[in-house]
Amino acid sequence: MRNVKEIKEVAHQKPETPASTGNREPIQWTKSTCPYCGIGCALEVGVENGKVVKVHGMKGHPINNGKICHLAETLPHVFDASGRITRHMIRYDGRLVPVTLKEAITHTATELRRIIESHGPNAVAFYGGAANLCEEYYLINKLIKGCIGTNNIECSTRLCMVSSAAGFVSTFGADIPPTCYADIEEADLFFIAGNNMAVSLPVVFERVRAAKKKNNAMVIVVDPRRSETTQIADIHLQIWPGTDVALNNGLAHVLLKEGFVSEPDVEYYASGLQQLKTFLEEYPPSRVSKITGCPEDQIIMAARAIGRAKAMLSFWFQGYNHSTQAVFKNNTLHNLSLLTGNICRVGAGPLSITGEANALGNRWIGALSHLLPGVRQVANYQHRKEVADFWGIPVEKIQPVPGRSIIEIIKGLHSGDVRALWVAHTNPAASLPNTSWIEEGLNKAEFLVVQDIFHPTETTMLADVVLAAAQWCEKTGTFISSERRIELVEKLIEPPGDARPDYELIWSVARAMGFEKEFPYTSPEEVFEEMKGITRGRVCDMGGVTYERLRGKVGPQLPCPEAEHPGTPRLFTDMQFPRADGRAALLARNYIEPAETPDAEYPFVLITGRLFWHFNTRTRTGRIPRLNDIEPDNFVEIHPNDAARLGITAGDRIEVKSRRGCAFGKARITDRVLVGTVYMNMHYGKALWVGDGKLANLVTNPVYDDFSKQPEFKFSAVSVSK
Repeated sequence: MRNVKEIKEVAHQKPETPASTGNREPIQWTKSTCPYCGIGCALEVGVENGKVVKVHGMKGHPINNGKICHLAETLPHVFDASGRITRHMIRYDGRLVPVTLKEAITHTATELRRIIESHGPNAVAFYGGAANLCEEYYLINKLIKGCIGTNNIECSTRLCMVSSAAGFVSTFGADIPPTCYADIEEADLFFIAGNNMAVSLPVVFERVRAAKKKNNAMVIVVDPRRSETTQIADIHLQIWPGTDVALNNGLAHVLLKEGFVSEPDVEYYASGLQQLKTFLEEYPPSRVSKITGCPEDQIIMAARAIGRAKAMLSFWFQGYNHSTQAVFKNNTLHNLSLLTGNICRVGAGPLSITGEANALGNRWIGALSHLLPGVRQVANYQHRKEVADFWGIPVEKIQPVPGRSIIEIIKGLHSGDVRALWVAHTNPAASLPNTSWIEEGLNKAEFLVVQDIFHPTETTMLADVVLAAAQWCEKTGTFISSERRIELVEKLIEPPGDARPDYELIWSVARAMGFEKEFPYTSPEEVFEEMKGITRGRVCDMGGVTYERLRGKVGPQLPCPEAEHPGTPRLFTDMQFPRADGRAALLARNYIEPAETPDAEYPFVLITGRLFWHFNTRTRTGRIPRLNDIEPDNFVEIHPNDAARLGITAGDRIEVKSRRGCAFGKARITDRVLVGTVYMNMHYGKALWVGDGKLANLVTNPVYDDFSKQPEFKFSAVSVSK
């Protein structure tokens, strides 16, 4: 396993430049934004002879100042990768056959209308990727929720950040991350939980490492695995998987007992302090140590470090959110900030960074089944009326009950309640838990449309219609990063063959379904100008933003209500929160064991994660030989004691089996993992050359958090054998 230094060295190697042909023209450079994680790194994209040939980080940009990760550096190779979809396809006699754009659009619209007329609007659903542009999610919301009349719109954010959103709503009153990346350089304590930042967010990690050195800041890392990130930790709390709620309660217990909490100050800006104090009596360090496996003195040491910090910045990621207690983990982490006054001031507060490029943007535009555009809720009558009035439709057209989450959509496919599913730029047949059950559900769909840039993927192989879509730099639109910064991605080259921008595909299907009046657009800029009107007066106000303001410049942080407004780096600096009493909420959350726990038949816990070299299900990165060759196959990390007991040696083929299925990988024997746990990466589906049975999601559990409905990828009871 490479260490952080080796990862950094490889990350800054210059990628090969794709060969250009014909007469050479000067390289034209244009500002853009990275389409991978939610940091929003600013890029300079070089185009020569109609091809993207080079990508650099944009120097001077406040996010990344010229630095980018290895995935971004290799973006030029995605355009020439094998399997690019250049023709639309319809399945005839079991085979996907190329057709014209008009045939594909007409067939899609006809089938959707037929199913709606026969089975009602709730028989159709949409599921998109978090890298879709804000304009695209606005269009799909208007079509599905406003015109068709169902709330069955979902996004891969359900697998990423929906628990963070629910945590913000319950603690602060709205899904509005309050901090910014500039706080990194001002903090003197970093609390990093469930987040292997060195691998998943290397640009941010380098800023944290530099700030630690410059400011002599302390780093606390909470992770069941000794990851690359723990190499910079002053305290590594190597907890038993899934016990974060107990740990946070124990830390809060010590903060209160040892006088680190100014109770009058806290009660001014937060409710629930006295109830929380009473509740936390049940979480002394001695009990928390037994639950988490962390030594009692280490828990006390970490709490004291938090109490003494002048400015604590907390990060968390999927190690928190992939859990049946995900929202409780978020709430109890926020409790630590609220109790110590580490909130809403420079260098302090919760800094959630999304795993995909536009995960915050799509939440704010309504790309989940309980949301409406403008940070609104479908269950709120006033919110429904505001959106209905804006769209010029009866308020009754928007259903008052949230639609299905993606796992509930799959259940609906199994039961026949959902008959049609439209998938765009995501790969649910590999990314969702309990893959075999997911595939069975997708196969039962009466009509499955997949809109993507590559074929085959695990999902396109099941499709009835494949719509050839444009990708990054082949279309224009906006992303919103994790620090609420809105940026423009411009069309720099033409998409290949018959591929079309997603917004064009969406409005073409809408018109073919009979909604010509509602979808009169001819450009994404027209969509943006309409969309920003629905954000007026909301926490995501885009009123002061235009494409021209964003073009080639640093985008403002939202809200940005007027043209002269500079943007809003930090929220709630007046300690006033969008809750009924104007205060944030300290919430007493009890630790509950995960949905399934180890037993005699399945004695191990499987945790999953990602590699530096790949992204999600490898739809893009797996097609780039330079990335794929570094780690071409999946592996299983297992502790030396467990390996010796099972007779496993390094390199052995291991079977990891759960109640749902089994997956295979090569043994890596390491004390990075705890005894009784094993680790696999999430990336290795069957569509890209590694063979079937390597995908960790064949084993993972589709149960989910009751509040956020985010699945519990990070804790599955398994058996392990050669």
